[in-house]
Amino acid sequence: MLLTGQSVWKEAGWGIIIFLAAIATVSPELYEAAAMDGAGKWRRMWHITLPAIRPVVILLLILQLGSMLSVGFEQIILQRAAVGPGVSEVIDTYVYFQGVVAGDWSFATAAGLVKGVISLVLVLGANKLAHMLGESGIYQKA
Repeated sequence: MLLTGQSVWKEAGWGIIIFLAAIATVSPELYEAAAMDGAGKWRRMWHITLPAIRPVVILLLILQLGSMLSVGFEQIILQRAAVGPGVSEVIDTYVYFQGVVAGDWSFATAAGLVKGVISLVLVLGANKLAHMLGESGIYQKA
C-alpha cells in the first residue's frame, strides 16, 4: 500500500502534463457546438474530451505495461530495513542480491533477462490489442 501510494504520487505529475497536452489539442469549436446543442459539462466530457484523448490513454497504458514489473528498486531498497527482507523481495532486489551481493552473475542475468522478455511480450500484446481496437498503438500497423 505504501509503495503504491508513493508510485502514484511520483508519476502523477508527468501523467497530468501528458493529459493536459492531449486535451489542449481538442478543438474549442467542438465544445461550443455541443454547448449550443444543449450538452452539459459531463456530456461534453463523455462525447468530446474522452474520445479525443483515447489514443493518448491507450499509448500510456501500453508504455506503463512495459514497466509494470519494475516497481521502483530505490524505494524498496531504502525501505527494506523498515519492513523486512521477506516482505520486500521483488525481482529487482532479488537480481541485485543474487548478482551483486552474492556474486552469482549468471543467475541474476538470466532473471533480469526473463523480466525483460516478459515486459516485451506484455507491450507487444497490448499493442496488438490496440490495433484490434482500431488505435495506432506504439507503431503503425504495416
